[in-house]
Amino acid sequence: MSDELNKVVTPAKPKKRVRILLGVSLALNLLVIGAVVGAISKGPGKQGGGPGMREAALPYVGAFDRSDKRAMRQEMKARLPDRSEARAAHQTSYRAFLELLRAETFDVAAASSVMSAQFERAQRFQTIGRELSIQRISDMSAEKRAAYADRLEYRLDNPKKRGKRKDR
Repeated sequence: MSDELNKVVTPAKPKKRVRILLGVSLALNLLVIGAVVGAISKGPGKQGGGPGMREAALPYVGAFDRSDKRAMRQEMKARLPDRSEARAAHQTSYRAFLELLRAETFDVAAASSVMSAQFERAQRFQTIGRELSIQRISDMSAEKRAAYADRLEYRLDNPKKRGKRKDR
């Protein structure tokens, strides 16, 4: 009777087909994650590529006059956490993701959580920028809005001609 209690039960090994499928699935997941992280960190190449959030926002921000840009930058600094704190949070989450990648088994849920937190921080920055831009435009007179529209149209039609640094 006591021999039955002390007997160690070993779980059955998964079939070879299941192990191969799990390995292929893991490899594909890592490939997709690597492609997404690479595309985000590298940005579009010289041949172009899909516009990222930065490329989508650049014409709108660039069309504001210098004083508007400075005022919006100050307002963003006031509404967002300190830049060094944000950078530290990103570095911490990148390190956490590296640990997940190097673990014996890949924790998909934890990796997704780390990446989601990073994207949420970026989304918060973009949301505040969009709100400030729309507010600044709505506060403009009709003449200033027309001038803004002209500058925006010029930037859209001439993406390589952004003006001199002092004008930005």
